[in-house]
Amino acid sequence: MADNAVAHADLKKKTALSVLWSVIRVAWSTVATFVIFVILARILGPADFGTFALASLFVEIGRVLAYAGLGDAITRQLDLDEELADTCFWATVAFSAIVALLVFVFAPSYGQFVRDPSVAGILQWLAPLLPLSSLAVIHNARLARDFGHKSLAAQSIAASLLSGTTAVICAYLGWGIWALVAQTAVNAAVTVVLGWVSYPWMPRLRFNLEKFRSVFLFSVSLVVTQLMWMLLARVQDIFISRWYGAVEVGRYRIAWRLIELIGQAVLAPIGSVSLVTLSRLQNDRTAFRNAYNKIVGAAALGTIPLLFGFGALSNDMIALLFGDKWGNAGDIATVLVLMSVPFVTNFFASSALSAVNRAESILSVAALQLAVTLILTWLLVPYGIFAVAAGYVLRAWLTMPYQQYVLSRYAGIDAAGTFKAVALPFCGGAVMALCVWFAHPYIAGYLQSRWLSLGLSIGLGAVIYLAFLPIFGRKAIRPYIALGKSLLPFGKRAEA
Repeated sequence: MADNAVAHADLKKKTALSVLWSVIRVAWSTVATFVIFVILARILGPADFGTFALASLFVEIGRVLAYAGLGDAITRQLDLDEELADTCFWATVAFSAIVALLVFVFAPSYGQFVRDPSVAGILQWLAPLLPLSSLAVIHNARLARDFGHKSLAAQSIAASLLSGTTAVICAYLGWGIWALVAQTAVNAAVTVVLGWVSYPWMPRLRFNLEKFRSVFLFSVSLVVTQLMWMLLARVQDIFISRWYGAVEVGRYRIAWRLIELIGQAVLAPIGSVSLVTLSRLQNDRTAFRNAYNKIVGAAALGTIPLLFGFGALSNDMIALLFGDKWGNAGDIATVLVLMSVPFVTNFFASSALSAVNRAESILSVAALQLAVTLILTWLLVPYGIFAVAAGYVLRAWLTMPYQQYVLSRYAGIDAAGTFKAVALPFCGGAVMALCVWFAHPYIAGYLQSRWLSLGLSIGLGAVIYLAFLPIFGRKAIRPYIALGKSLLPFGKRAEA
């Protein structure tokens, strides 16, 4: 019992420190990405972003297939076999080369399918980046497995800075959509170089078929699931392109991109260590359940109010940041943020099920969600972009009960505990958003500066939410405050 307590305490410390480094990495990446995104969106147009989104969708499908889930297989190994690591490295490189060739060959056909022929040329330049990027997949998986998030933070900072600077320069030089291609290429190259520098592991030239098979079945189901998750967020682009063209894809994607940035800022740091943490607690169901609900609760505290607040101010925010050419993107964002709760729970459900080796359960959830998304999008796309966005939100809520049932049955995570974890931030975020939504027109009418009125409305929202938490949820937020204090120097001295 004493050994287990020490092990859990050590894991908790490693997890907290890894989250801290992930926060630093993602904070920089989010700020840098946001600034670069704003600059590029003001220079380029919706059609450029729409065409690139359609091209990147096809490339991302190829990336999921090429990487074959082998990086995740390495991350979740309790005791890593070096021969297995070598095998996974060479398999990833080989798969990536094959998929890159297929992407190159079928690029023109895909361009015709989405009714945007200019997609083909972009795809054929992006295809070679697949085998290039694959060279760092196993290295970074090993870093994550060893809680090497400090190195991953440095890697992300350098890659985002260099690739973003390249994109901005190219955009100012008049490269148009090719600035986005250059950004992707530089990011891939820098990530590979720093991945090898951060984890100086040289894979040996060997391939063990038996060891490959030992992870392949899990990886196959994981690949199918990852493919479904990716299509879940991106398949609507194809419907929109075929009905309304690349410009509307760009506007829909800009709304989604801002929501993804919020997710990246809050969910990604926690999610980056959730699989490792939960995997090491898989044999202790009580600790596993408690850890999962704390992870979801911590994520919800930051994510839900940011989403609701963004939704309340999205029209002015997008118009001020990106210009009037982005049209109805703000209204689209207002609709999409209504899925805030399933947005958070969806992010961590697959990690929990992966940790208890229930890949087939992840697959069943993903299949249901994708099927409902396809049906609702097909039915609603004739009625416009807002109907497409509303269909996505409806799908998120309709499929959430089944996801919670699967978590309860196979991971021992009761839905009541999860809903309790998200209830406080949901209520606080909703109250805050309603107050801001009603107050902002009066603030904007009183002040001459749109920037000042937006800033004041954001400040008002922050004050309301931060006041709501201790008034209505002092007991609920106490564990998170204690954990935060334990990471600070004065907190450690106090404990000593």
